[in-house]
Amino acid sequence: MSTPTSLPQPPLTPAPLRPSNGTAVAAVIVGPVALVNALLVPLPFIGILAFFVAFPFVVGALVLGHLGLVSAKGSGVGQAPAMMGLITGYVAAAIIVVTIGRFAFSFIPFPLLGVF
Repeated sequence: MSTPTSLPQPPLTPAPLRPSNGTAVAAVIVGPVALVNALLVPLPFIGILAFFVAFPFVVGALVLGHLGLVSAKGSGVGQAPAMMGLITGYVAAAIIVVTIGRFAFSFIPFPLLGVF
């Protein structure tokens, strides 16, 4: 009897990689971290430390979000994560600015309003 011969197999090719947007993914990671730290800024004692932690994360979220949007326009991938990073970055920046404004204006007397 003869042994059956196997048919030649085609060479294995790896599956094509899906395109991704690394800066948008980084923005969606850094943005919520900035937001959580910005929410701690109004607290009485931990607020100063939280400001110095939150501020670099806010800047990073905004820069990475904008770069992710530019990259998404070119490749068509990653617009939603970039927008999420931008939104959380801008909300965190607004919280920090409002907190600093409230703190700064708490020491200014307003004589026209009858507050001394």
